[in-house]
Amino acid sequence: MTGNLADRAYRHLRTRLSRGELAPGMRLVNRTLAADIGVSVIPVREAINRLASEGLVEQIPGSGAFVRKINREDLDDLYVLRDALESCAAGEAARNATSDQLDRFDEILKRVADTTDAIQKSKRGHSNKRQLNQWMDDEEAFHHLLIETSQNRLLAKVVDENRAIAAVFECQRDSPKLLTAELAKRTLSSKRKLIEAIRKRNADQARQLMSQHIRRGQQTVVEFFFSDDAPGER
Repeated sequence: MTGNLADRAYRHLRTRLSRGELAPGMRLVNRTLAADIGVSVIPVREAINRLASEGLVEQIPGSGAFVRKINREDLDDLYVLRDALESCAAGEAARNATSDQLDRFDEILKRVADTTDAIQKSKRGHSNKRQLNQWMDDEEAFHHLLIETSQNRLLAKVVDENRAIAAVFECQRDSPKLLTAELAKRTLSSKRKLIEAIRKRNADQARQLMSQHIRRGQQTVVEFFFSDDAPGER
């Protein structure tokens, strides 16, 4: 029974982390979280330990558990891993994609296009928090579908165990200024080219386009968060 409650606590915390509701650097108080979830502190403690093993939470002796702040080295490592895994997945997807999976890609691209249009029509020049969360949800869905479409269970296992996709997107969810109208337009175009290559069964081109897509994303995110004029606490 305790295991089920720990899973419930874990899913609750993971959801809040993915939504940006638990900000980097925030202290996780067991009793407060237990009251929010409706469980005792023991399942919460187990959930936090699990999150710590995944690298999402940092446990500091004598101080408690804190939502981990991602640093540049962590981010670079994640992008290198994603480039290796997802470029491979794109090539395999070009060989194995079903018509249903291609239709699902088209559905995601339609939502991405709608968000892009909304951002471009805004006078801000960048997304708001709602648009950013929708964009990040669709980004994760797109990349997870790419892994699924590769039909490589070992690849999917490595991605899941290393959280190579989710961790990158979670660190961006509290930064609406990152998603500019120009970036949204460029990213949408990149995704469309990739799906067209997969649709044409061009594995080499799909692999190359995926690698370029991830490297451009890495450059954009690293410059935004770690350049001299980067924003402060997110």
